[in-house]
Amino acid sequence: MNRHTDTPHALGLADLPPRPGPSDYRKAALSLLPHIHSMVPPMGEGQSFARLQFLSTVARQDLGLARLVEGHLDATQILREAGKPAEPDRLYGIWASGGPSDTTVLQTGNSAEPNMRLSGVKPFCSGSDLVDTALVHVYSADQLIAVDMHRAREQQRVRFDEGAWVSSAFAATHTWTVEFNRTAVSADQQIGGANWYFERPGFALGALAPAACWAGGAFGLVDTVRRKRLTNAHARAHLGAMVSALYSMQSMLRWACERADADPRNQAGDIFPTALLVRHQIERGCTEILDRFGRTLGPRPFVFDAGSARHIEELTVYIRQCHSEQDLEELGDYVEKHPEFCSDI
Repeated sequence: MNRHTDTPHALGLADLPPRPGPSDYRKAALSLLPHIHSMVPPMGEGQSFARLQFLSTVARQDLGLARLVEGHLDATQILREAGKPAEPDRLYGIWASGGPSDTTVLQTGNSAEPNMRLSGVKPFCSGSDLVDTALVHVYSADQLIAVDMHRAREQQRVRFDEGAWVSSAFAATHTWTVEFNRTAVSADQQIGGANWYFERPGFALGALAPAACWAGGAFGLVDTVRRKRLTNAHARAHLGAMVSALYSMQSMLRWACERADADPRNQAGDIFPTALLVRHQIERGCTEILDRFGRTLGPRPFVFDAGSARHIEELTVYIRQCHSEQDLEELGDYVEKHPEFCSDI
């Protein structure tokens, strides 16, 4: 890892208050942009592990900031792949979650309104009113759209449902449900063509980034344990198991990055199953660490330490981005059809 990114303090993360608010998160994310643009390498160009280590370092300190930074890095990487460079002083987000509550549609224009229009509801929009530009995936059209959120708000073409997110986890990142109301979409705002978002090689590479944040969140919990004076052998056994799990996760991320850097165009077609394998292992490792953390320190961090309580709750929510058995079914299906995958162990 680059020596400038190896500690949270070196990134300026120590400036976050104990209980960051939305403005704190936006300020912290914007303060990292010059560092990101100058020192965080793109994914799939030989230094992928350094990129994921950067995300892990941010998440180790604060998972809310990590969500915003991971979204920005993913969005700017997508724009890079599409040949549409991001503006250096803007904070970007990627809103691609779907599900039954996603009702977004693209409506064709007419002579009076030549632009297309984006309407409908999109859930899980991290940084809803914090990001400057959001890349919104419209499932019904399988099209990615870049939306200038400032302009959409000024024109009253977007509304935020602040009450839908009832958890205190990530509350300050304003992960709200967003409703678009005939938001204008020019041809230049359409990123790639239909089906491009999922078919590009970078989609599989990007799937590793949340896993790096999960691992960083687990590191943060273990940091808390290591600062304690452990008074019995059981607690020390849990600590040993947690450190072992951390380094297993790091090894998995490094292995996946080596495969990604060796085949960035995904010509072998196995980067996504690789990502699924790694995400599963890291989700399992985080789950183990969450369990052992409580068994080591008891209830006190959960109820008396605001920072630990928030970190625990946010990591618990964050790892649910792993689609569990659904991902394992897809991985198993790939292994069945490609028996050579991971058969050289």
